[in-house]
Order: sequence, then C-alpha cells, then structure tokens
Amino acid sequence: MIVWIILAAVAVFVIAAVSIGAVTGSLARRPRRSVYDLDEAVEFVAERLLEDVTARLSFDDVRAVLGAHCDYLAEKGVASLATAEDIGTELLLVPDDEPLAWIIGRLESQGVDVGDADVAAVLAVEERYYRAIGAIGGEVEGPADPSSS
Repeated sequence: MIVWIILAAVAVFVIAAVSIGAVTGSLARRPRRSVYDLDEAVEFVAERLLEDVTARLSFDDVRAVLGAHCDYLAEKGVASLATAEDIGTELLLVPDDEPLAWIIGRLESQGVDVGDADVAAVLAVEERYYRAIGAIGGEVEGPADPSSS
C-alpha cells in the first residue's frame, strides 16, 4: 500500500515538473512584450527634450502630444488595448508627414497650443522611448537594391 502511495506521489511530481518545465521553456523563447505606459513615456520624453523645447512645453503639453499620437496609432490599427494574441503582424506604412499633420490637427481641435516644431521634437524623442521599451528593434538587413547596380 505504501509503495503505491509513494509511486503515485513520484508520478504526480514528475508530471508537474515536466509541465512546468515545458511552459517555462515556451515562455522563455517568446519575445518580451513591449508595453507603452503613457505616464512613463511622458517622463522619459520630458527628461530628454532640449532645454528650449522644455521652456515652452509643460508636462501636460507633452502628455497631449503623446496621447494624440497614441490616438493616431489606434485609428490606423497599429496600436490597441488588445492582448498580444489579438494584434496582427501586418505592416502598415504611412507617409512620414501624415502622423505629424494628424497630431497637430488633433491638438488644435482640442485647443492645445503647441508649435509644429515642438510636436516634431516630442515625436522624435518618443521614438527613443519606443526603442528603450523594445517596441522598435534594430535594422533588418534586406536584399540588395537592384537599381543601385
């Protein structure tokens, strides 16, 4: 009787160890999820803006710019509050000036008075935040441009 109890306990332990090991291994192979925290982003960006920009912008202004940028990305389907499994891997390309124009328009409609150059400066520093949290990786080597030869 005791032998069966010991064998059952050992079997339960082995099954649990294998299950936990398999889950731990699969989680270790997954890339780390990048999470955009608006409060953290505001602090990160505000600390790294040039002095002449920080003289004109308050934390609320920086928050308004970053919030508008989040709204733009959500509208384009690039960002959402969904889980990682819900977000597709589709690549979305937009003209460089489209986000800037959209954000400036959004800020004007909200009555936020931030200059165009200041919005561009905030977005440039925000890109560094994206890199810091792992949302933007390094450059990927692509095939050679056939028109360059």
